[in-house]
Amino acid sequence: MRLTMERETLLKGVSRTLGVVDRRGTMPILSHFLLEAGDGGVKISATDLEVSFRGSYPAMVEEPGSLTLPAHYFYNLVKELPGESLNLEGTEKSNLQVLVGESRYQLLGLPADQYPAIPETTEENLVEVESRQLREMIEKTIFSVSVDDLQYHLSGIFWERVETEGEFFLRMVSTDGHRLTLIERPLPASEQFAIEEGILIPRKGVGEISRLLGEEEKVALGLSRQSLALKANSKYLFIRLLEKKFPEYRRIIPEGANFHFVVKRQDLRDTLHRISLLSTERFRGVILKLGSEQLEATFSNPEVGEGREVLPLTLEKGTPDDLPLEIGFNARYLLEPLNVMDAEEVVLEINDRDRPCRLTSKGDPGYFTIIMPMSL
Repeated sequence: MRLTMERETLLKGVSRTLGVVDRRGTMPILSHFLLEAGDGGVKISATDLEVSFRGSYPAMVEEPGSLTLPAHYFYNLVKELPGESLNLEGTEKSNLQVLVGESRYQLLGLPADQYPAIPETTEENLVEVESRQLREMIEKTIFSVSVDDLQYHLSGIFWERVETEGEFFLRMVSTDGHRLTLIERPLPASEQFAIEEGILIPRKGVGEISRLLGEEEKVALGLSRQSLALKANSKYLFIRLLEKKFPEYRRIIPEGANFHFVVKRQDLRDTLHRISLLSTERFRGVILKLGSEQLEATFSNPEVGEGREVLPLTLEKGTPDDLPLEIGFNARYLLEPLNVMDAEEVVLEINDRDRPCRLTSKGDPGYFTIIMPMSL
């Protein structure tokens, strides 16, 4: 292998592999990316057997070849090298020499034929969608994905196509057992994206999808029996679907609520943020005392201190004689959806202190979070 390549182009390609490669696994080659040089330039690929990436990039190839290299070491080196272009030369032992000016480095690689196969897809099976809307849906649900390895069936975002009054929507749902977040948005091409039974995308895969969406205005989606494929120009991302069954989330969603409290989103967010500064692993709970005209938030942590703040609110639905209502929550579970909501006002839909609260963004019925109360 012998080629010349723009340093920035090489960095862009290798940086896309950094979130994919597996640095802590038992297979050393999964911490590597695959570099393939051919007539049309170079292909840069990576996989951890669950998430895979492949991209094509321009280069002047004098001699074709392929090998694998440790992704993070290679990226960190190339990032610090001087010059606008680099000369790369492979050796018979699958090592790579990097030359720029008087600088010369050699990285130890592994043979390309030992690298796991990267999935393939056909252009005919892909449906183009807007990146902005898809990324918004991910950002507004990913925070409630479970990080508990024992809850494998909750470790991803559930994607589902739903139909309402003849219009197709893409719905995403996530839960960690303590809260559930749901968002749905109309997608013009979603009727061609056949996922009526739903697919479960692992958290790592969702994160890589969001990164790719942040770089492109449009992407194309495709689905096989075992994986989701995304294509953006000459870049492909493949996500192996989780095979565990997602919970029957519809049974968790309350059909109605006795009380609707409307409060300024930013004010509530700022209050909870200040409270969270005093929270610890053992003490995270905040008590909300909800009246007909004001919300009182109190927090007590015997290891740090305590606090109290009062906010104005509007009772939109409910009987004032049944108030005030006191209910405890994990402050973070309220704070995270408030951080990504867009409306000026939010609605707290509550039945009583022992039943889940539904937090909605005023004017956006397609997005809400359901939060279990805490006993404080």
